[in-house]
Amino acid sequence: MLESCGLTVVTAESGRQAIELAEKEDFFMIFMDIHMPELNGYETASLIRRKSPNVPIIALSADEISDDEEFKRSGMKGSLLKPLQMDDLKETLNKYLVLDIVSETSADSSDTVFSYDELFGVMKDEVAILRLITRFLSIHGNDCAAVREYAENGNFLSAREIMHNITGISGNMFCKRLYKACCILGDELRSENFGSIENFAKIWEETLEALEARRKMLSENITEKTSDADWDILFKNFMSLCSDFDVAAADLFSENINIFMANMDADSFKKLENSVFSYDFLWIIENYN
Repeated sequence: MLESCGLTVVTAESGRQAIELAEKEDFFMIFMDIHMPELNGYETASLIRRKSPNVPIIALSADEISDDEEFKRSGMKGSLLKPLQMDDLKETLNKYLVLDIVSETSADSSDTVFSYDELFGVMKDEVAILRLITRFLSIHGNDCAAVREYAENGNFLSAREIMHNITGISGNMFCKRLYKACCILGDELRSENFGSIENFAKIWEETLEALEARRKMLSENITEKTSDADWDILFKNFMSLCSDFDVAAADLFSENINIFMANMDADSFKKLENSVFSYDFLWIIENYN
């Protein structure tokens, strides 16, 4: 969404990494998720503030937090509710960056399983969307089963944590029917109830099917530009570098990540990606030779 506004974006996987990046580089604005492992958004923002007291830090949360005492103490300048709405994001950007951003409108199809056209209107990049869908399917594919298991065992806190994550993600990906179901079930879990779990599970499966169908279509678009012979040669060269425990394998993977993504199923791609970037070449050799 930010890149579609002409901005350059740097991402961090954790609060600690965000602090390290902020120490090395001056940013015009920082968007900070509240719920993160190790350091939460409030703690991270407070530590970044020590070096960069003037950078606008905007909190991101699925819950209203503007009156929260921790929010006030952290020094954040504002907050945005997840799922993010483009108009709200643009208003925040204009407030702090004074950008000239053209307003865009999209059809209000609130009962859509997955609105690819609206997602493409925001991201404008097939490869980026393919990567987004692939990550969702590989990382969150079992979340519905996990929520059900936690709820049935009375572990409502863990069920709510998962629900919190997929609520924001489903909204940002324009999986509108799933987002509505997430909101309903999320409210129930806060009351230690899960009466809508069956309806949620049905919509969950419909959404995964729609995402997988689109992932396959996008993959085919990319593989049409890459012959089987090219893929075979690329993968052979990649495995040769892995067998030599050569870190150049990670560079080759990064340079051709869209081709790897298009030629592998979501789960296999995610496992390979994790192994590549942790330089676990032994695992790759054992599982792909």
